[in-house]
Amino acid sequence: MYGSTDLSFHGSTFSLSSNNLQRKNEEDRLGIATTALFIVGTMCGTGVLTIPQAVVNSGYIGPAIILTCGIKAAYTGTLLGKCWTILRNRYPEYENDRITDPYPTIAHRAGGRVAEIATRVCLDITMFGTKVVLLLLISSNISDSISDIGHHDFSLCYIVMITTGVLIPLSWLGTPKDFWQAGLIAACASIVAGFFVFGSMITSTSNQSSPEHAEPQWSLFMSAAGTILFSFGGASCFPTIQLDMRRPSKFPISAIIGISVVMSVYLLVGITGFVVLGDNMKPNVLNALPGDWMSYTVNILVTSHFFMAYLIFNNPVSQEIEGILKIPDKFCLKRVLLRTTLALTVMFVALTVPHFDVILSLLGGTTIVLVNFVFPPMFYIMLSKQRIPSDAYGPLPSHLTKRKQSAIDSTSLVTQSSFQSEEDVSNNPVWTQVQVELHVKVILIEIIIFGIVGGGCSTYFSIASLVNGKSGFTVPCYVNTSVGL
Repeated sequence: MYGSTDLSFHGSTFSLSSNNLQRKNEEDRLGIATTALFIVGTMCGTGVLTIPQAVVNSGYIGPAIILTCGIKAAYTGTLLGKCWTILRNRYPEYENDRITDPYPTIAHRAGGRVAEIATRVCLDITMFGTKVVLLLLISSNISDSISDIGHHDFSLCYIVMITTGVLIPLSWLGTPKDFWQAGLIAACASIVAGFFVFGSMITSTSNQSSPEHAEPQWSLFMSAAGTILFSFGGASCFPTIQLDMRRPSKFPISAIIGISVVMSVYLLVGITGFVVLGDNMKPNVLNALPGDWMSYTVNILVTSHFFMAYLIFNNPVSQEIEGILKIPDKFCLKRVLLRTTLALTVMFVALTVPHFDVILSLLGGTTIVLVNFVFPPMFYIMLSKQRIPSDAYGPLPSHLTKRKQSAIDSTSLVTQSSFQSEEDVSNNPVWTQVQVELHVKVILIEIIIFGIVGGGCSTYFSIASLVNGKSGFTVPCYVNTSVGL
């Protein structure tokens, strides 16, 4: 692909096709360690504050659920990476061109237009719901800070509206792709915040009596499972991160390192909260910590992270809607109106259901389960059944179309096992087959069943808690202005 080292002119355009350009592009890409840190930043955010309550509600089995979900998220995340590697070998154009939506592309090639639409809808709902959660957490942390300085009568309802007003003009800006350092700083902030939460809980033991642990209830247990599933929701972004790696085939190593760090932080704060605070835990762990300098530091760290994460999650949804409505990819009145409307919609949902733990459980049991635990193994199995190009959805690969091949000699196919690396098949001239062994297929089906059953139960009990009033649902302030959230 980069065989030429000549400088050439095409019309009035100067073109550089050289190994120097290739090396420069390679230097701009992510290494294994940086990719692992991005994975931590994608996942480790709300979980630092919400995992302790989830462990308390799920009892002694809570840490086991964290380990199970983390291991499955790592495995399904690497499956997505393998799916993208398969497509890059089958379709050279995906390797040469920049693909901005690899996950929906995988869905389209594996299951057709319906699978692509379902994936896009789930991803958009997940990102929109995450924005609601982040808005509530930002507002809650700001409210706690105001209360700490003596103003106890300032309603969270108004803080949500003020925060939205601050976020609206910032949401008009373009994508933050040129500020990747901020993403890395946010990841580090989450890790540091986790250790500060641990330290604050440990220092509070002198002021705490022996913690009580009530018998877990099924409704609370399943809602806690949804919260834990939500905390590992970043795996759906793995293909996008993989695109920017120098060596995409090494992505599984980064995924294992990143998720191991996330699980360690979650276990640290979750087990400590269960042992130290017990039933005194709150949905937001900051509300259960003593008001000392460590809790204030955690508040600043995580609020900064959430603020930045809100803007990052805002862009994919906004850009997709702008593409559907054919709004120009530049700052204009249409962009301002659309993104302002989206921000106000997020605010409306946040004011209607002002309990982020309920939203966490709902998302964790529905869209996040689908994009993290159901779709990846399903698409991998579908891709493995495509023995020749005509079995796949969408147009034929460009190299076959250009050569005007009407048929493919079955003897020219190259077989790839489910654990081969990208380098082993990089010279594949026609099509890459995938052989999924029986025991691997059993594991994939088990993960799909785990996701459907676990997500369904979590969703049922989350909805039931809203219906029967156990979620603590209050009348929205736009219905009764005297109600303080």
